[in-house]
Amino acid sequence: MQKNRLALDLAREDLMDMEGLLCEQLASFLSFSAHALYFPTSCAPEEPQLLPRERRLLLPLRRGERLLGVLMLHGVRAREARSLVPFLPAIANLCLDNLARDKATRTDPDTGLATEQTLLARMESAAERLRAHLEDPGTEDSGPAPLHWLCMGLVLLRVTNGKALVGKGGHGFAERYLQSLAAACREALPSDVLAARAGRWEIALLFPAGGRGACHKLARAALTRMEAVRLPDALLKTPVQARLCAGHALYPQDMLGVEMRLNMREQARRCMDRARLAADVAGQEAGQSAPESRIMPFARILQEGGMVLEPLPLGRVRLSLGSQAKAGESMRFSFWGRAEDGAPRYKGDLVLMEIRDTDSVAEVLHLVDVAWQPEPGDRLMLLDETAALNPDVDGGEFLEAEARSLAGAGAEAERAAAVAGAASLPECSGGLCGHGDFLRRFAIEAEKRAHFTLCLLRLAPGNPEMAASFAETAPATAAAVDTALEVWRAAVAEHGQSAEAKPESREGAKPAAPIAGRYGSNSLVFFHPDAEAKALLPLFREVCEKLRQLGFSAAAGLAGYPFLQYRRAEMPDCALKALEYALLLPEPKVGECNSLALNISADRRYSLGDVFGAVEEYKLALLADEANAMAWNSLGVCMAALGRPQEARRHFTEALRRGADAALAEQIYYNLGTVCQGLGERRAAARYYRQCIKVSPQHLFAHIRLGQLCEQRGRRTEARRFYEKAATIEDARPGSSSLARRHLARVAVRQRRGGEARELLHEALVRNPEDAAAMLLLANIYLDANEDPAMAEILARKSARLHDKPEVWQTLARALRALGHEEDARVADAKAARA
Repeated sequence: MQKNRLALDLAREDLMDMEGLLCEQLASFLSFSAHALYFPTSCAPEEPQLLPRERRLLLPLRRGERLLGVLMLHGVRAREARSLVPFLPAIANLCLDNLARDKATRTDPDTGLATEQTLLARMESAAERLRAHLEDPGTEDSGPAPLHWLCMGLVLLRVTNGKALVGKGGHGFAERYLQSLAAACREALPSDVLAARAGRWEIALLFPAGGRGACHKLARAALTRMEAVRLPDALLKTPVQARLCAGHALYPQDMLGVEMRLNMREQARRCMDRARLAADVAGQEAGQSAPESRIMPFARILQEGGMVLEPLPLGRVRLSLGSQAKAGESMRFSFWGRAEDGAPRYKGDLVLMEIRDTDSVAEVLHLVDVAWQPEPGDRLMLLDETAALNPDVDGGEFLEAEARSLAGAGAEAERAAAVAGAASLPECSGGLCGHGDFLRRFAIEAEKRAHFTLCLLRLAPGNPEMAASFAETAPATAAAVDTALEVWRAAVAEHGQSAEAKPESREGAKPAAPIAGRYGSNSLVFFHPDAEAKALLPLFREVCEKLRQLGFSAAAGLAGYPFLQYRRAEMPDCALKALEYALLLPEPKVGECNSLALNISADRRYSLGDVFGAVEEYKLALLADEANAMAWNSLGVCMAALGRPQEARRHFTEALRRGADAALAEQIYYNLGTVCQGLGERRAAARYYRQCIKVSPQHLFAHIRLGQLCEQRGRRTEARRFYEKAATIEDARPGSSSLARRHLARVAVRQRRGGEARELLHEALVRNPEDAAAMLLLANIYLDANEDPAMAEILARKSARLHDKPEVWQTLARALRALGHEEDARVADAKAARA
């Protein structure tokens, strides 16, 4: 009933919007020639008044006890109207009921805003009237010139944490919150702005815009008002805030030329899709505090709206830019992270390789610092300026168009010819190939060779002064690459080869020299035909050593073909793996793609969650070197993660047999103990944990595991001794967790030492005030002892804010029932069932 009342209510603004419909319905009962709508503040007529000499009729419009306005009808026939005067209040009520029903069909019942269909229909009708006026300005049907609708702005406001709001307070709480947000949004909107609910958690604003600045200003003002809305969570008693973002699009500026030929219904919906895409991009910054950082225009998505979504193996990343944002293959971007002080930090460059609908895969060309790996949330900046000017025109067409414009403007013919010929210039200049040309030449030459080596050489500044010039100026980086190329040429010449990259003179001829190419702004790639990787290791050690003497920190990764089952086209990936391995080596940093390089690459895959890919690569590492104990241990970890404990145990045992060093043996013993404990073999698990402690007496978790095993056997005194040793280890490590004290507190509870358990848990909370497990255990102690249910409620609430787990909500329900809050306890039980 409440929803229907919200939809059926009428306001004075509704009378103004539906004035024509009201008069059309009244014309069915009496005739009149003109009308006027008034909103008197005093002396309004209580009943209809007929003024026969003036041929006017005053009709008060009442909705219940409220006076909405007074309608004055002109040109009324007195004889006709006099007989209807007693029935006019009922006729007016009937007409207002029809207006309310019409409004209900165009209004969202939850928020009171217009529906999305109403907004799109308004957009269609405005565009059609504008088109009709432009085609025939003299027609009477087109009405006044609607030129203010020549440019339409569409702003989409979105609640990005809507599902979290439902999870915190339920659907009723989320609906009340959305109503409050809609009211705040609508509070100070200009009269020509139509606000509509455009989705479950979205509000759209349509208005005649003068440009993107007007859209941005409207979105910023709406976000500021909506962010001031706070509603308290009924259960946790904390204010809940919505995370908001906004995207906007302009019609027709953001439409493609071919789309303008479509019907207006299709165009309106495509414009809405563009605003939603802009909101998607803005939602990536929904955690930022400033509203400016959470508003994105569609036109700027490609230039500055991209973001790293997740790192992938082999130096690749997944980005948020797809074909919908006009992204294309081979586009180059710089990616930026945040320094500790919050300032933007340039991290490196990447190039798009695979374009999908809403995302893409890119390859990292170079990193300013190896420690600054791409991370989720890193921002992208487009480096291809020509592509940014017109994404639908490729580089060659753009250069030809620029040449024609230069020639047409009277520029010198040589200048125009130079610009026009830029697209056809060879990428190899001075013996150095561009990245794309090198890959093409490598593909051709590699097919002719039974043996070859591919090498990646990466440069980094060797001192802070040079690091600043690397980060700030491109010429410094280019000079470093030129220096590295000359050093490599000299080293190759010293070993008896020419370092010039010469194209083959005839079909099938073998080039006499290796090929050099660019690989990012601070890296080079070399192709050495008919050469073994091991034979080239001294050459590149010499190159890296000379570069170090010149003030550069260089690393080289070599991949020789054939290697295991890798194909020729996979050698660049193998060279990247070798480079990752080389970066971990001491000077000179030169590494070969071997078992250790594959092991490191598999570790990266496992850290990214690709367990099956890591298993495959660990097996390849063992195929390259069966004595690699690290690979056996890592393979066991993967099998344990996949739920295959017997296979994991076999791999851990093999790692021990391969003669692991002390540091690795410590890990293997602990892993074996964990697997055996999971299999229920407690004696074997205890034996391995004790061996782990023998190798590393300060191993915290081995002591805790032994305490758990003793506790499971009922030997609480012995378990207490292991937990106390673990607590001593924790005390020697400032900032470490309070895990041992929680276990000690649990043992104390079972030994009926409630006071001691509370002291231990309070110590744990002093060490870490955000320890949700300690709060939960302390709350249960208070409830079990029937001592202080109010304190138990406070602790359970704090724990629930940190960890949404069933046992937390169950404890909170117990505390609420102990305090007599049965209704809140039922809500907590429902959350426990859903968690």
